[in-house]
Amino acid sequence: MVAAEDPEHFFAASPPLRDAAVVAASLQEFVARNSHASSDGVGRRRIVCVTSGGTTVPLEQRCVRYIDNFSSGHRGAASTEYFLKAGYAVIFVHRRGSCQPFSRFLPDDSFLHFFDVTTDSKVQVAESQATVVKRAIGDYRKATEGGSLLKLPSLVDTEPNTS
Repeated sequence: MVAAEDPEHFFAASPPLRDAAVVAASLQEFVARNSHASSDGVGRRRIVCVTSGGTTVPLEQRCVRYIDNFSSGHRGAASTEYFLKAGYAVIFVHRRGSCQPFSRFLPDDSFLHFFDVTTDSKVQVAESQATVVKRAIGDYRKATEGGSLLKLPSLVDTEPNTS
């Protein structure tokens, strides 16, 4: 049995990070952009990392058996929104399928309920959903285009191996 205080062994035995070089470059750029003042007025924001969604821990190298907990990710999505509103830059690490920032007020039904097909066969947002969808899109774009939100899918490949 490996001692709990041996982090090198833990990381050596863990599945590799997905797209490690791309993730590292994205993180470096995000941190640099938000920790230094720039000519466009962006920068010098406090940076937080929010993890959201359930956690899966493999019991073996080829993940057939695993321990998993369920989390919808609503708390992580809400925390991210609150940090952004307070002026923080947020690194949002999320599990596939978990709730995303600015989507938690959208109905849990299929996204197809958000749309209508017009008489001339165009697709548009249903009038009953227009206000909440507009707000979600506006807030999301403000955060992403403003450089204050970096979304990263779970970095470790812990999804069960179905092959």
